[in-house]
Amino acid sequence: MRTYDIYKVKKRYQSFILGREGLLYNLLKDYEQQQPLQEVKYLCDEIEESTIDQAILGNLGKSFTKVESDDGEYKLSHPMKGSIHISLTPYSLQAYCDGSRMLDLDLFVALSGSDDRFFAVMDERGEWGWLKPIKQDNRLMTEGTILF
Repeated sequence: MRTYDIYKVKKRYQSFILGREGLLYNLLKDYEQQQPLQEVKYLCDEIEESTIDQAILGNLGKSFTKVESDDGEYKLSHPMKGSIHISLTPYSLQAYCDGSRMLDLDLFVALSGSDDRFFAVMDERGEWGWLKPIKQDNRLMTEGTILF
């Protein structure tokens, strides 16, 4: 089983975090979801259940044979791919994927379709990253424009 904690970075900090994702990972990997750190509240938006409902039930749910939703908890299953259990906290979404890695991809595509600011952490493997790759402005990449 693979476990992901997914956060929505505030729009105003997204460009600042580009290139510093490892630092964000170090902050979020040990984050206790029930008691948000001030840094998490500062950098991340609260998760809106209506947005997640649309992404999960409206987009992702179409390709699953069984979909259950109850007060911020979602359970989806597919006979070939496996199952996903999703739960919400104020600042994160926890996803437990059991089965094919296609489950993860399906989830990431559904969430990134609603917003491009989702950042996932999978601490047991030390993996992290944006659910949707961010396009960078070429002006920021030119020599002499170093933001560090």
